[in-house]
Amino acid sequence: MLKKLVLLALILLCCGIAGLGATYYWFVVLHPGDQITIENIKKILSKESDVYYNDGVTKLGVFFDSAHRQYVDFDQMPQAFVNAMVASEDTRFFSHIGFDAVGIIRAALKNLQARKVVQGGSSLTQQTAKNLFKRTDRSLQAKLKELLYALRLEYHYPKEKIFEFYANQFFVSGNGHGLGVAARYYFDKMPEELTLVECAFIAGSVKRPNFYNPFIKKTDEDEAEARRQAEFRKNYVLDQMLEQGMINEPTYNQAHEAKIRFRQGKVGYSLDYAMEMVKDAVSSAEVQGALEVHGIDNIATSGVRVITTVDKNLQDQTLHALRRELSRLDVRLSGYERAEVQARLKDLDYQGDGVLKEGAFVFGVIGRIAGKGKGVAVDVTLDNRLGRGTIDYPGLSRIVEGRVKWAQDLWSEPSIRDADRLLAQIKAGDRVWVSIRKVEEDGTASLDLEKFPEIQGGALVMKDGRIQAMAGGSENRFFNRAVYARRTMGSSFKPFVYAAALQLGWNSADLLNNKRDIFIFQGTPYFPRPDHISPFESVSMSWAGVHSENLASVWLTAHLCDHLNAQQFREVAEKLGLAPYMTGTAEEPYTTYRGRIRDRHGIQISDEVLRSAAYNSAITSLEADFIFEGMVDEYRMLKKLHYGLGFEKIRERVYREFANGQAGRLTDERQELSLRQKILSESFLALGDLRRKFRAYILQAETPLGPFEPDSFGSGVSSAELYFDRSTGEYYFQGIVSASPSLQRVGRSELQAVLSNQSDEDRMNFFSRVKLNGVLSVAAYDLAERQIEAELQRLKQLPPYSFEVLSVVSDFRTLVGLQYLIEFARQLGVGSRLEPVLSFPLGANVVTLLETVRMYEGLVTGSVSTYGYENEEDKDVLAVLDRIESTGGEILYRPHRRVKKAVDPRTSIALGHILENVVKYGTGRQADKDIRVGGVPQGSAGGTGKPIPLLGKTGTANRYTNASFFGYLPGLSGTEGPLTLKDGYAVGVYVGYDDNRVMRRSSTRITGAAGALPAWIDIVNMLIREKGYADRLGEVDRTSAGMSLARDNLGQSNFSVEAERGGVLSEPPRVIAESDRYKPSILTFGQPGAGGGIVLGRNYQPFWKNNGEAGFAGN
Repeated sequence: MLKKLVLLALILLCCGIAGLGATYYWFVVLHPGDQITIENIKKILSKESDVYYNDGVTKLGVFFDSAHRQYVDFDQMPQAFVNAMVASEDTRFFSHIGFDAVGIIRAALKNLQARKVVQGGSSLTQQTAKNLFKRTDRSLQAKLKELLYALRLEYHYPKEKIFEFYANQFFVSGNGHGLGVAARYYFDKMPEELTLVECAFIAGSVKRPNFYNPFIKKTDEDEAEARRQAEFRKNYVLDQMLEQGMINEPTYNQAHEAKIRFRQGKVGYSLDYAMEMVKDAVSSAEVQGALEVHGIDNIATSGVRVITTVDKNLQDQTLHALRRELSRLDVRLSGYERAEVQARLKDLDYQGDGVLKEGAFVFGVIGRIAGKGKGVAVDVTLDNRLGRGTIDYPGLSRIVEGRVKWAQDLWSEPSIRDADRLLAQIKAGDRVWVSIRKVEEDGTASLDLEKFPEIQGGALVMKDGRIQAMAGGSENRFFNRAVYARRTMGSSFKPFVYAAALQLGWNSADLLNNKRDIFIFQGTPYFPRPDHISPFESVSMSWAGVHSENLASVWLTAHLCDHLNAQQFREVAEKLGLAPYMTGTAEEPYTTYRGRIRDRHGIQISDEVLRSAAYNSAITSLEADFIFEGMVDEYRMLKKLHYGLGFEKIRERVYREFANGQAGRLTDERQELSLRQKILSESFLALGDLRRKFRAYILQAETPLGPFEPDSFGSGVSSAELYFDRSTGEYYFQGIVSASPSLQRVGRSELQAVLSNQSDEDRMNFFSRVKLNGVLSVAAYDLAERQIEAELQRLKQLPPYSFEVLSVVSDFRTLVGLQYLIEFARQLGVGSRLEPVLSFPLGANVVTLLETVRMYEGLVTGSVSTYGYENEEDKDVLAVLDRIESTGGEILYRPHRRVKKAVDPRTSIALGHILENVVKYGTGRQADKDIRVGGVPQGSAGGTGKPIPLLGKTGTANRYTNASFFGYLPGLSGTEGPLTLKDGYAVGVYVGYDDNRVMRRSSTRITGAAGALPAWIDIVNMLIREKGYADRLGEVDRTSAGMSLARDNLGQSNFSVEAERGGVLSEPPRVIAESDRYKPSILTFGQPGAGGGIVLGRNYQPFWKNNGEAGFAGN
């Protein structure tokens, strides 16, 4: 029986083998199919992937076209590369039959050992089959089909040819594939010129090219890490080659020690900004991983369709607007002088747009120059065989105007003679940069003269977190400044700080201190300066935005937590990781918390700091006492008064600076140093010194010594005197040198005459009413001093780094506010590193244009869209992708867009109105004048259309190194309005030199309003035209004096303000209809009070209450 079973088994085995052999012979030998023909394989290797605009029809570009391919035959490949690839990917390649059973078993065992996939078992032939013939999924059926293709390749092609197929299809970078491209891209060499080290790197990088590619990294740190990983991978390949006996020990040692010397070569042509970003997006790990799920391991041979979020017309117009503005600004800053222009164009490696169409920017050569003045005609032969064009008088006007302002001053206006002066800078045979204003029916072009700019910039349009258009500079290639350039965006960060304040209990009608002052954080003094002369010593938050007040905004930053009660302050600190951590019900040990706050965050608690904290605590608790004593005005003064810790040392430093540089210093700098000394002389500690001197003064004044001179008081009193203020009827005790002409010194005889008939109580009251330095009365000072002592004793009973003590320490409260700004910015999609500095609202940190546009969209709408999965780093490049489809229309990938609420509706309403006021009354008012809906001509500056509500803010960096404007065009609800803050467009523009040179010449200063706003206006006007605002707005809206925004009714009121008094609320309070847009007002929350004023509403709604964030670690 056993023999029969064995015989049966042998028969079945033989039949199985015969069946497999027959199957192999039929499907592999006789009928392999047309797919493996050499013609089809080369067709696959030459596949292109089309990229489309957001309509899915209009082509944006092509990936993997012929310009980005270089087929390399096997005999042209270095043997070192063949060996490196075989050693690292398939050591038995030249001996197996298409699959390596030993390799598969070995990989399976290693994967079981590691309990995850750490090694693949696919042979090079299988990988070639998978890439060429696209495995559709990871099923067993798909893998068997892949194996069949591998066997067919092995039977019909020699090993060298299969290797050749593989080496010409692996993905290199974004838009290229194969060994030929890799050699040129990484090392600027032909394949046969590659060294062993270079071959080892290329072979090792084929599975994860973007991981090891230093050229695509956006930061120095990421580039360094890519180079480090590339060295590791190169050495791994060398290890495998040594193990396989492909290289000897000396060769191995030499190559192992050698560094990879990358040298990026030019492959094909440069992509424009949109295509470059799409390239970065499809190269990302997220997209690659998603395509692998659909069996696409190599996008280079997939033939997929990429649909972007970019709007074609908007993209073209955005680039056009930025280019024209950069051309104009370059003339404003450096003129249009023939020698400079020709030198700049002579060796320029750029050919322009290369197409004859309206809006294109092209190069050409000057031919005949005929006529003068308004009759001028300059013939231009355009490059790239685009034909001919003519620059007429209108085509010169922009450059003429800019050149006049450069040569003379900001206020000069051009004349016809100035056009002739410009023509003197243009000669026949000169190269020129021109824009095409119109293409005539005969094929000739009407041209505008431009100046190819050195100044650069970026522009970006976003809707719901998706990029609709972007321009990263004048050339439309290489570095995309709209996405990757990190710049100081100046005052455009003020609204962000206002939003944070509104979330933490402030009101947009609150008054902010707008006087010159000192701010000290962790021992470093900061004296912010205004960028204009402001007549207002205090302004409402809204008007601080309108006039871009530096001082008020920094003061608000330093006082961000002032409206939080103790419980709220603790919650904010906890969410920021600045309160003791809680593990269940157990609090973080005191010593651990102390070390974290002291050593990591730099908060130092000394006896002097503790007394300063007692001062802060005393001020908070004294309000009721001052009101009871009838000293309300003095309490207001006390709240503004610095304690003065460290002022003496700072005064000495300022004095030394003043004394050392006075002789050669400019007058305004001497005045600045003098002002700083004055600021430092006004503090509670300085008043304490006067109070001690006043005690000595009283003792000596009541001593019957007869008439006396100041020096009779002794050294303790000689530096201060008693004065009578004739204008107020008050007595002041202050320093002699600081006495003003309105003060009359009070001598002993005069003082004794005043006191002679008074009782002891009256005399005591007289002295208690004397004001120290004209700031606080003696009574007010003494009341505060007693409370300070009481608070000091209370604080001394507590551990110095307990949260209760820290909560009244100025440095700690400032730190909490600054850390809130940093975390709030992260919630709004700002991924750049931000530093906790008091100059935060002035744009001290560097961020990208994309981040700032996204932040503005979040501030206005309340919602922020970012890309990438939770707990992953945001992937900004994915904001340009809508989807990737197969050739059959199947969606293979759609970016994961995360939408979260970062700003509550009440804050968005109040902040949105601040930004609206900026455009109506402030630094953005040119947009209100030049942007129109309807009318003839629609959208042109000074047109007859109606103004539309716009939100925005200028930004001018310190020393005019960067100018920006960010804003929001409201959307339309339904087919006929009304205007709403949903479905609108966030738009941002910046201009500036790449090396951060100053944009200033004579009276020309390139601010956000002068440099970035003009392009912003052009883009928004184009949006209004392209999106049909005039047609979609209802008839009532279009014919009204001014359209208004539809906002949810959350109890807000539109209160009238006094614009000429810094935007303070009108008295008595008046409510203005929101539709009455051109009466100064603040849209905020508040109710009429019992005394006739307004009780302002306070909103405590930090960002985590909107999106459910649990907190932050790592602080």
